[in-house]
Amino acid sequence: MAKNVYGKKKTARNILIAVIAVLVIAVAIFLTVALQKDSAGLNCFQRNATAVSADGMKASISEYKVLFDAVSSNYGSTTLSDEQIKNLQEYCAREVVKQKIYAKEAKALGLSLTEEQIAACNQSADDHIASIEKSYADSMIESGSYSKTAFEKQMDSFFQRLGMSRTAYRAFLKENAAGEYYRQAIAAYYEENKESVDENALVDFYRKSVEKTMTTTDEDGHETPTYSDGTFWNYMMMYQIGYSASPMLYVPEGFIYIDFIKLEKDSAEELEEIIEKVKSGEMSFDELMESDDNKDSFKGFIPSPYPIAENDHSSLFSEDDVFQKASALNVGEIDSYIAEPVEKDDGTSTVTAYLFRRAEGTMCYDGDHGVIKMDWFPGVREAELEEYRLDRWMSDLKFEDAIYAYKGAIG
Repeated sequence: MAKNVYGKKKTARNILIAVIAVLVIAVAIFLTVALQKDSAGLNCFQRNATAVSADGMKASISEYKVLFDAVSSNYGSTTLSDEQIKNLQEYCAREVVKQKIYAKEAKALGLSLTEEQIAACNQSADDHIASIEKSYADSMIESGSYSKTAFEKQMDSFFQRLGMSRTAYRAFLKENAAGEYYRQAIAAYYEENKESVDENALVDFYRKSVEKTMTTTDEDGHETPTYSDGTFWNYMMMYQIGYSASPMLYVPEGFIYIDFIKLEKDSAEELEEIIEKVKSGEMSFDELMESDDNKDSFKGFIPSPYPIAENDHSSLFSEDDVFQKASALNVGEIDSYIAEPVEKDDGTSTVTAYLFRRAEGTMCYDGDHGVIKMDWFPGVREAELEEYRLDRWMSDLKFEDAIYAYKGAIG
């Protein structure tokens, strides 16, 4: 009997030892995998650490890193200051947690995605990953190195460098696509329910947010204007073609204002005839400016008059003489400039003329310069309402130190 009890105890002990051994091996394997570093030198624990938190929501370093790498890649070889890098880091961290907040706040309002929207989110994530896989496969086929095994190894390497598994990356993409749908649903909800907003508080919030973009502050507290030559009209061009979500929202010192007409004819004589009629008053400047003869690409997109500066007008006209003539005018005076003919492929020529009238600036709150009025450009008020609402949700926004340590390719 005693022997039998002893035998049972020994069996139980052996089982326990075997279980412990299995657990030790499992933990060892887990740690080996978890401690493997991605292309940024981060292990699993570091990647899953919190990067940013707000409104009870958190985003991981891994999620932040994916967005930061995507955004910072647009800067190419451009050298950024420490302040600019810091701003970019905080922007990306804020954006990645923002999508989670939209989902949370939408659900709090009783809003949910439709089956079609959920399917669209899944499709968006799948299409994005498929495009990456196709890019790798096409490159390998072109180089003659493609095989199923080699391709799978390449993709494993891609996701290892990314710091996310394929499944985790797909979930991240899906969540971001859903966040945009939730954002739209929240905006529609408040529009339908006529959300009450203190107009003065909204304008004050808008002005302060724009003013923050007008200068950068170094470590010693010295402020430097962020504007550089060409910035204003580059912003407008990118806004017009949809590359930028917002136009530039302030006018720096040194700009003047003009009402602007661009004419194109087969000869300079035709243009001179029109110009003479406008200057004599026989033809209305304003009617011509609104007519189909005006080939200004910004017509109807950016309200007139336009702000221009000596080194910021190339999206409207490249000739410096136009600015010199315009700056010499008094408000209300009209002048013109006829450019050199440009020969077309068929051997004929096109001649371009510019008519411009000096004007008073009306787009800014404080005269000719400063923050542009919130309702000047379509969509800005709606976007600012969202930011105003989001700012309340993000009142406890916290950036962890880890986001500043990671600078990716721009560090």
